[in-house]
Amino acid sequence: SLSNADAEPAKAQGGQQLFADQCASCHGAAGLGDRDQGAPNLADAIWLYGGDRETLTQTVTNARFGIMPAWGQRLSEADVRAVSAYVHGLGGGE
Repeated sequence: SLSNADAEPAKAQGGQQLFADQCASCHGAAGLGDRDQGAPNLADAIWLYGGDRETLTQTVTNARFGIMPAWGQRLSEADVRAVSAYVHGLGGGE
């Protein structure tokens, strides 16, 4: 939504508060990232591991080789799906 990408508003809205509570401290409130923390921009069209919902869910659940923690041990499956849908709507990543 931030980069005018197609998004399902109802699904993205469910993850918006989770993103604000759990992710914005590193990625910023607008999802623009913080290179000093190793947090990529999630609102552009650059995807490091892939931008489809399945890949984003995998990244949020299990993390990757960077700094981000594996949220699958901290959030419920429904919460992981909701925040993945929200991030997908932001339009990108690195």
